[in-house]
Amino acid sequence: MTKSRISLREHGRLHVGAFDPSKPSVTCEQAALLTGLRARHGFDVFRWTNQHTIAAQQYVGTVQVGQVTVEVLPKIETDTGSPDETTIRRNLIAMLMTARGVQVSEGDIARVAVQRHGILEILIRLFCDRLFAQVHRGLVHRYEPRDEQLAVLRGRLDLSGHLRLNAANPERLYCRFDEFQADNDLNRVLKAALALLFRVANDLDNQRRLAELLLAFDGISDVPAASLPWHRIGFDRLSERYRPAFRLAELFLKSKAPDVTAGAQHGVSLFFDMNSLFEEYIGRVATRVFQPVGIEVKLQGPQRFIATDESNGTRAFAMRPDVVGMRDGRAAWIVDTKWKQLSPDEVRDGAGQSDIYQMYAYASSYGCPDVVLLYPHHSGLGTQRGARASYQFQTAIRMPDGLANGRLRIATIDLGRLDSIPIQLQALFAEQPAYTAGT
Repeated sequence: MTKSRISLREHGRLHVGAFDPSKPSVTCEQAALLTGLRARHGFDVFRWTNQHTIAAQQYVGTVQVGQVTVEVLPKIETDTGSPDETTIRRNLIAMLMTARGVQVSEGDIARVAVQRHGILEILIRLFCDRLFAQVHRGLVHRYEPRDEQLAVLRGRLDLSGHLRLNAANPERLYCRFDEFQADNDLNRVLKAALALLFRVANDLDNQRRLAELLLAFDGISDVPAASLPWHRIGFDRLSERYRPAFRLAELFLKSKAPDVTAGAQHGVSLFFDMNSLFEEYIGRVATRVFQPVGIEVKLQGPQRFIATDESNGTRAFAMRPDVVGMRDGRAAWIVDTKWKQLSPDEVRDGAGQSDIYQMYAYASSYGCPDVVLLYPHHSGLGTQRGARASYQFQTAIRMPDGLANGRLRIATIDLGRLDSIPIQLQALFAEQPAYTAGT
């Protein structure tokens, strides 16, 4: 049976029932599997809207359902409209890699994100490329503890084990020792990821690459995904080069995705909340942009509390802004990301009243004079990116050195060309001279 791929956008709909060439369609059985993904992920990837339609939610990613791969792409737009699917897919992968701390050049992503490749195949290819580059330099070797019955002493004698096992066999010694070997926890995780992906990859080139890598890991023990020793894996100067490949292996093995068994109707399922991905991506890029010029960027912190419990004096109602720029230990600016489309036909472009109250609470609690609500840009907003509106708070903000007027800005950022994101972030705070020193 021919394998196929269905691509749709966030909140896009799938027809359920007999195949309809005029719209993306799935069978009733496939629809039940897609709406049942909540049991695996803990959130609704698809929901029924009526008896003939299911709709994607705000989660993007991919799932294999039998011979069909369904992928949900984000609603990424530029001022001129929506890019093609290949560009959107490429930008999604780039955002995901940045959020996961995996350094991949846009050229590398553009090279593998061709039209015939879906999200999963692109991620597999990037993983293979990263792993091949390191395997050619040699597998990581570590000293691993072993115990063995030997004719001569090696390491130290385990006396209790020796007496228990060799009371009638005195010529044998029960020894404990460390052996420098490639069969270690890091390589077992990498091999587990290779074995998983080899079973689900559809692209022939990816299958070939995975098979070659599995040969390189032939002497490594096979460990079930559920038994992998994540807590024992660490990195040092010899193994640090494997960290990007490890992070991708972790993505495949730990994202509530593996469910690959003989006869299973699901292959692999990877989905990501665009609210969290947008926040993490902006935070990571902001770190790269501002830290070289003396701004320490914090994600989800530092923690502050908005009140104190009068009954026991403990702090209450913790606050964790998405991205905070710290200068000399003070919050110079705060960015809170919102993955929703603004509407120029609504008051304040549709920015939520509760979000604005939250930003005032941030400004007050952190003594921060500049807070920004940041949204993705889209063509309906015209060509004006960056700050669209600026408001001065009526109540002064208490700063460490006195009172000051704070402001709230509503801004957008264009995700159509990711190479322009650093410049857009710099422009957002261009009037603060400390931020432009190194640009």
